[in-house]
Amino acid sequence: MHVSQTVQAARLFLKYPAFMRHLAAYKVQSYKRYCWTLKNPDKDGRVPPPLIYKLTLNQACDLRCPMCFLWGEEGVYTSEDKKPVPHELDWQLAQKVILEAERTGKHHSFILSGGEALLYSRFKDLANLLKERRAFTSIITNGGGIGKHLDVIEDNPYLSFYVSLDGTKEVNEVLRGKGVYEKVTNNIKRLKAFRRPPYVAILFTLQPENVGVLYETCRELVNIGVDRVLINLRWNLSKAQGDAYERQLQEDFGARAWTHKGYITPSYPVSTREFITQYEKIKKARWAVHISSYLRKPEDLDVYINEGHRNPYNNFCYKQWLRMDVLTDGQVTPCYPYPDLKFDNLADKSIDQIWNGEPYKRFRQYIRKKSLPVCSKCCALYLYDKNRMML
Repeated sequence: MHVSQTVQAARLFLKYPAFMRHLAAYKVQSYKRYCWTLKNPDKDGRVPPPLIYKLTLNQACDLRCPMCFLWGEEGVYTSEDKKPVPHELDWQLAQKVILEAERTGKHHSFILSGGEALLYSRFKDLANLLKERRAFTSIITNGGGIGKHLDVIEDNPYLSFYVSLDGTKEVNEVLRGKGVYEKVTNNIKRLKAFRRPPYVAILFTLQPENVGVLYETCRELVNIGVDRVLINLRWNLSKAQGDAYERQLQEDFGARAWTHKGYITPSYPVSTREFITQYEKIKKARWAVHISSYLRKPEDLDVYINEGHRNPYNNFCYKQWLRMDVLTDGQVTPCYPYPDLKFDNLADKSIDQIWNGEPYKRFRQYIRKKSLPVCSKCCALYLYDKNRMML
């Protein structure tokens, strides 16, 4: 998109040689894992080590974005049905995962999320450990806390940032709060002023309020030096999907579902026509920054909005053979967005004991046959699709 992806990739290799070599190796390893998964349906309890570990560092956040499934107006931690959770991942357990993952396999990386990952009380210690172990790590953040950690970010080639912004200053203030846009963009500029700046991508969640300023937002972000803009789709479920999920989890797993409630909304009224118009303007601008969506064609947004019960491209969750999700209490879950199922605790068992344990094996065998009602809107079906093609 814009200039050729070959040119974009070449520029990124020059700017971030270590990060891009790691990314290229990961793509090769992940494709091999896809092939292994398809060829070995009888080995769901003997899966090679995870290629990615997603660590939920905490559940705290300094923002209250209305659309957030955790802390938003309908979020699971602001609802009457909220559940107590540990404040943050125990530091000893975080160390254990990083060091054990290193012993378990050569090709792996980490994703740090929350809540707000940069509010983790041991973030500086964690960043230093990741640098020491040469562990490539993506940090999912609202960007407000970057300024507090510049000392451990500078000269650390193993950290990359995925920062949430949802519009121009005026629109972002409606969605994320007053002063957030300036604070976050200033923090990105500070990162880009480093002698060896980190890779920075923007996560833009497409919503009715911001679809009309998509082009203008991307133009502003390109001008401050970001490396990528990823246009996310808002995760929304119908009440019927939520009810079906509750029944299926109870009947097939004997588990009570509640974490899906933050996603249930009446509709997702984003204009496909406006999205196509904005996308065409971006395409004509020919910026040297990769601006993409999980959609293969902009008009596929119609399927996402109007046929929410199905994914337009893929219904098989390859993630269960690729990535391990760790919650704040050390429990491993097959699905970070809907952590109602849990497969033992890393405080008690090793990565391999859980990854190839009986609960995970049974879930993989189950998910080979059918998906859960909430799966159709999950970004993992796009992100971990072996045939992934994006705008």
